[in-house]
Amino acid sequence: MTAFDAALVGIVAFLASIVGGLAGYGTNLLMPIVLVPLVGAEATIPILAISGLMNNASRLLVFRDRVEWRRVLPLTLLAIPFCVVGAWSYAWLSAGAASIVIGAILIAMVPARRLLKRHRLPPSRGALLGAGALYGVLTGGSPGAGIVLVAALTAIGLTGPAVVATDSAVSLVVGLVKVATFQALGELPTSSWLLALLIGGIGFPGVLAARWLGERMSLSLHAALLDGAVLAGGGFLLLRGVRSLGLI
Repeated sequence: MTAFDAALVGIVAFLASIVGGLAGYGTNLLMPIVLVPLVGAEATIPILAISGLMNNASRLLVFRDRVEWRRVLPLTLLAIPFCVVGAWSYAWLSAGAASIVIGAILIAMVPARRLLKRHRLPPSRGALLGAGALYGVLTGGSPGAGIVLVAALTAIGLTGPAVVATDSAVSLVVGLVKVATFQALGELPTSSWLLALLIGGIGFPGVLAARWLGERMSLSLHAALLDGAVLAGGGFLLLRGVRSLGLI
């Protein structure tokens, strides 16, 4: 990577951390847009797994007094083994296939967010466990799984900072398992660790900025901006993957 590439990654990481700090998700939806062209689709998810630990730790530090562990412990425990399955499956994808998977999931997350917002999960233990399993598989092998977790937390009655705080706590625990799995599979060389630490380190001031902006920005405006960026980036990655496989 050139100095310009590193600076570009840093700028996007800062902006993405602000998005994540405002909504509780979105950081890993935006980072693949800049990472995939630079490091390849195969390396993107393992790198984001590491930086995600730092981003979630930052959010947890800022919102630590609002975590509600008791209400989400079953979801967390079930997400852990399914996260291993998702990470193991992702490691077997080729570069072109990984790019297609990431792009397709990014695009699908936009209508999924709107659908889940209209039809919230019933606040039953079974639904919570199902959300935990789905979140585990998706977060193990794709970006943007935080939308599932945020939807589940909202469905059981959490609101505002409590959603961001609890989402960060759950994601941090599951993320540790995710990183350990990728490390065991040989998907995290030293270069990936260094880039991930750059992304995660820049994330902390972004979270502080998000807390300041959260009192001044409309959430509907934030959601619209995020949807536009995700759709454009997902389409780019999907086209890139299709072309690399010679399908068009």
